[in-house]
Formats: sequence, structure tokens, C-alpha cells
Amino acid sequence: MKHMKTVLILEHTEEVFDKLTCDVCGAESHWDENWSSAEPEKTITTVQLEEEESFPNGGQSCQTQFHICPTCFKTKLTDWFASHRQVKPTVSKSVW
Repeated sequence: MKHMKTVLILEHTEEVFDKLTCDVCGAESHWDENWSSAEPEKTITTVQLEEEESFPNGGQSCQTQFHICPTCFKTKLTDWFASHRQVKPTVSKSVW
């Protein structure tokens, strides 16, 4: 879950990022959407639905997200998919 807080900025208030917590277990990320505990590392896990509509004079989009820590993703979510449909995730790797 993405937590926002309201802050006063030059005589007006604005919502800014506060913290990110896992929607399954409540764990907090160390950074923003990066769950890694070390600065040079990057671990981002999100389950997201993005819907867009385009019209001649503009458009709109709607994003629905569940924020899930890597531990819950690897254990709870992966296990849930495997138990319901016996499916495995698509895994892509790269080296640079």
C-alpha cells in the first residue's frame, strides 16, 4: 500500500510519498517502491491493472495496484498461482 502524507509547501499543502507497505504482510520498504535493503540494488514487485481509453479530444487511464513485498510475492502469490492453475511465472534475466 502506498502511503501519502500532506505537507505544507510555500503556503499550500501537497500530498507527497511517505512510505510503501506490503498489502499482504504489512512490511515496509526501505526506499520508495524499491524493496531492496542495499542502495545499489533494485527490487520492485507490483501487481497492476492499467486500463486506458483514447478519444479524439483526449483520454483517460485508471491504474489499480497491489504492492507486494518480494517475500510475499515469492511465497504467497507464487504458491497461490501454482495451487490454482499449476502455472509457473515467466522469468526473464539479463546481464550487463
